Amino acid sequence: MSEELAELRKISKILILANTKTVENELSKYATTDDRKRVWALINGKRMSKEIAQSIGISQRAVDIFLKVLETAELIENPRGKPPRKILDYTPPSWVELIEFETSKEEEQKPKEVE
Repeated sequence: MSEELAELRKISKILILANTKTVENELSKYATTDDRKRVWALINGKRMSKEIAQSIGISQRAVDIFLKVLETAELIENPRGKPPRKILDYTPPSWVELIEFETSKEEEQKPKEVE
Protein backbone atom coordinates (compact mmCIF):
# COMPACT_ATOMS: atom_id res chain seq x y z
CA MET A 1 0.00 0.00 0.00
CA SER A 2 2.78 2.49 0.82
CA GLU A 3 4.34 1.88 -2.60
CA GLU A 4 1.05 2.87 -4.25
CA LEU A 5 0.75 5.91 -2.03
CA ALA A 6 4.28 7.01 -2.95
CA GLU A 7 3.43 6.59 -6.63
CA LEU A 8 0.25 8.65 -6.24
CA ARG A 9 2.24 11.40 -4.52
CA LYS A 10 4.70 11.47 -7.43
CA ILE A 11 1.83 11.73 -9.92
CA SER A 12 0.26 14.50 -7.86
CA LYS A 13 3.51 16.49 -7.83
CA ILE A 14 3.93 16.07 -11.58
CA LEU A 15 0.38 17.30 -12.20
CA ILE A 16 0.86 20.31 -9.93
CA LEU A 17 4.17 21.22 -11.58
CA ALA A 18 2.66 20.84 -15.03
CA ASN A 19 -0.15 23.20 -14.08
CA THR A 20 1.60 25.72 -11.83
CA LYS A 21 0.08 28.77 -13.52
CA THR A 22 -3.44 27.39 -13.14
CA VAL A 23 -2.78 26.42 -9.53
CA GLU A 24 -1.34 29.86 -8.76
CA ASN A 25 -4.36 31.56 -10.36
CA GLU A 26 -6.72 29.44 -8.27
CA LEU A 27 -4.79 30.15 -5.06
CA SER A 28 -4.74 33.87 -5.91
CA LYS A 29 -8.54 33.94 -5.78
CA TYR A 30 -8.22 33.39 -2.02
CA ALA A 31 -4.77 34.78 -1.20
CA THR A 32 -5.67 38.32 -2.23
CA THR A 33 -3.10 40.16 -0.07
CA ASP A 34 0.59 39.75 0.69
CA ASP A 35 -0.30 38.73 4.26
CA ARG A 36 -2.56 35.95 3.00
CA LYS A 37 0.17 34.83 0.59
CA ARG A 38 2.60 34.72 3.53
CA VAL A 39 0.12 32.64 5.53
CA TRP A 40 -0.20 30.18 2.63
CA ALA A 41 3.59 29.96 2.34
CA LEU A 42 3.93 29.20 6.06
CA ILE A 43 1.32 26.42 6.19
CA ASN A 44 3.39 23.26 6.50
CA GLY A 45 1.40 20.84 8.64
CA LYS A 46 3.59 21.66 11.66
CA ARG A 47 2.85 25.31 12.49
CA MET A 48 -0.29 26.22 14.39
CA SER A 49 -2.16 29.40 13.43
CA LYS A 50 -0.70 31.24 16.43
CA GLU A 51 2.85 30.54 15.23
CA ILE A 52 1.99 31.62 11.69
CA ALA A 53 0.49 34.87 12.98
CA GLN A 54 3.53 35.61 15.15
CA SER A 55 5.91 34.85 12.27
CA ILE A 56 4.43 37.53 10.04
CA GLY A 57 3.12 39.99 12.61
CA ILE A 58 -0.64 39.73 12.07
CA SER A 59 -3.40 38.69 14.45
CA GLN A 60 -4.20 35.06 15.06
CA ARG A 61 -7.82 35.91 14.28
CA ALA A 62 -6.83 37.09 10.77
CA VAL A 63 -4.95 33.83 10.21
CA ASP A 64 -7.88 31.76 11.52
CA ILE A 65 -10.34 33.56 9.24
CA PHE A 66 -8.14 32.90 6.21
CA LEU A 67 -7.66 29.26 7.23
CA LYS A 68 -11.45 28.88 7.35
CA VAL A 69 -11.71 30.35 3.84
CA LEU A 70 -9.08 27.88 2.60
CA GLU A 71 -10.78 24.98 4.35
CA THR A 72 -14.15 25.90 2.81
CA ALA A 73 -12.45 26.02 -0.61
CA GLU A 74 -11.00 22.55 0.14
CA LEU A 75 -7.43 23.78 -0.28
CA ILE A 76 -6.35 22.79 3.24
CA GLU A 77 -7.29 20.42 6.02
CA ASN A 78 -7.59 22.20 9.35
CA PRO A 79 -8.53 19.73 12.10
CA ARG A 80 -9.28 21.26 15.49
CA GLY A 81 -6.22 21.32 17.75
CA LYS A 82 -3.82 20.33 14.96
CA PRO A 83 -1.78 22.37 12.51
CA PRO A 84 -3.34 23.15 9.12
CA ARG A 85 -2.09 21.08 6.18
CA LYS A 86 -2.18 21.97 2.49
CA ILE A 87 -4.03 19.63 0.16
CA LEU A 88 -2.24 21.23 -2.80
CA ASP A 89 1.39 21.19 -1.71
CA TYR A 90 2.52 24.08 -3.87
CA THR A 91 3.58 27.62 -3.05
CA PRO A 92 4.35 30.03 -5.88
CA PRO A 93 8.01 31.13 -5.74
CA SER A 94 7.05 34.81 -5.57
CA TRP A 95 5.07 34.06 -2.39
CA VAL A 96 8.06 32.31 -0.82
CA GLU A 97 10.11 35.42 -1.61
CA LEU A 98 7.68 37.46 0.54
CA ILE A 99 8.69 35.33 3.53
CA GLU A 100 12.40 35.47 2.68
CA PHE A 101 12.21 39.26 2.29
CA GLU A 102 10.59 39.63 5.73
CA THR A 103 13.25 37.39 7.30
CA SER A 104 16.10 39.36 5.74
CA LYS A 105 14.54 42.66 6.90
CA GLU A 106 14.32 41.35 10.48
CA GLU A 107 17.95 40.23 10.40
CA GLU A 108 19.06 43.65 9.16
CA GLN A 109 17.25 45.34 12.05
CA LYS A 110 18.85 43.14 14.74
CA PRO A 111 21.82 44.74 16.46
CA LYS A 112 25.06 43.08 15.47
CA GLU A 113 27.46 41.81 18.09
CA VAL A 114 30.95 43.24 18.08
CA GLU A 115 33.75 40.72 18.37
